[in-house]
Formats: sequence, structure tokens, C-alpha cells
Amino acid sequence: MWYDFNGLYLAVNLGCLALPLLLSFDKNVQFYKQWKYFFRVNLSVAAFFIVWDAVFTQAGIWAFNPDYLLGPSLLGLPFEELLFFFCIPYCSVFTYFALKHYVKRNPLMHADTTLNISAILICATLIVAYFSRQYIALTSVFTLVWLVWATRNTKRFMADLWLAFFVLLVPFVISNGVLTGLSFWEFPFIHNEASNITDQIVWYHPGHNTGWRIFTMPADDLVYGFLLIAMHIAGVERLRERDARKARLSA
Repeated sequence: MWYDFNGLYLAVNLGCLALPLLLSFDKNVQFYKQWKYFFRVNLSVAAFFIVWDAVFTQAGIWAFNPDYLLGPSLLGLPFEELLFFFCIPYCSVFTYFALKHYVKRNPLMHADTTLNISAILICATLIVAYFSRQYIALTSVFTLVWLVWATRNTKRFMADLWLAFFVLLVPFVISNGVLTGLSFWEFPFIHNEASNITDQIVWYHPGHNTGWRIFTMPADDLVYGFLLIAMHIAGVERLRERDARKARLSA
């Protein structure tokens, strides 16, 4: 890998976190005021994903290249992987609130139901088509269940969530691409061949995903990434709504 050093995974995490953390104190967005909600949600959602991650790592569904890690680990997961479940959600929730402030008219305001139903159908199709492939099948099941719940319970902010997700696609593909051996010039944008990808930080067992790649990132990660982002945003918004109701009742 052309960017070869032991701290690469840590550098990816910190590189993703740096600008959102700095801009959290922007006088307009003031994301630091949402920290009390974010940290509470992150503890529970990250715990769910870490347990999932540990089980899949133990099962050999994915693995980590020690050449790009500093060494410390917990539950069979490298420290950098644990940090991933803080850094990426932080960036994502920050982006969500920044867009809510700066995008005065969300172009997806009336498209959220269509997007939800489309995503549900995509997940259902993936479950049927790849039932025996544990990563994509299980990820699609969890995401489908969450989307069904969200369609009934989170109407108010789903359009903003979808906008944040689409905006985050570019940095998400780049950061995940680095983790999976990114070389923009070696592959077409979308392809179904991973055999030429070498020296990955995170390795995926080819028998448990669709096989499709966006550059080097498994396309399956889009479903996984959406679920990770959505669960955090929904959790933060529900805590905010609960506090707002309490404030109205006590006024």
C-alpha cells in the first residue's frame, strides 16, 4: 500500500474526526451543545455494533491487518476499530446538524417516504438474494427492521437524515476505501472483482458479502453505514424531543 505505516487506521479515524470536532464550536451550529445527547446515544449504539463486530471477527467474516495497527486490542478488536465507532458517528451526527442549519430548504423534504420504502425493498431483495451470506444478509435484516420502525415513528427528521446520508457518501467511500486498499486508478468505479485488491487494513471474507465494490469498498458497507448513522441520529433526536416535551410541561 502506497501509504504504508503502522498508525494508518488511527490516522483515518483522526482525519475523519478532526474537522467536525473543530467546527463543533462554530457559533451558528454549536454542535457542542448536542454532546450530552450524542455521547449517551453513542454508548449504547456503539456497544451494539462492537458486539456485532467482535462476533463477526471471531467468525472470520472480516479481519484486520496488524501491519497498519498500533497493537492494543479489546474483545478481539483493535483499538482503532473501537475508535471507529466513535469517530464516524460523531462526524455523521455533526454533518446532520450542520446541514439542518445551513440548508434552509431540504430538497428531500417530500421524498423521505419514497426513500424509506425504496430502501426497505432494497434490503428485502438483498436478504432474499444473499440469504446465506452473513454480512449482507444480517445487515439488511437489521436495516430493514430499523426502516420499518422509522417509517412509523420518525417522520419529522427522516428527510434531514437522508440528506445527511447522501452528503456523507463521498467521505464515507473515501475513508472506507483507504481501509480496504484504495487505489482509484486501478479499478473502475463499480466492479465485482476483489481478487486484485491487496494489502487491506480491513479484509472481508468474499463468501459473506455481495462481491460488489465501489472502488475497493464493499458496496455492502453502504447498508451498514446507513444503519450506523441512522441509529445515532434517531437516538439523538428522540432524546432532544423528550427534553423539549419536559421543558414545555414544566413551563
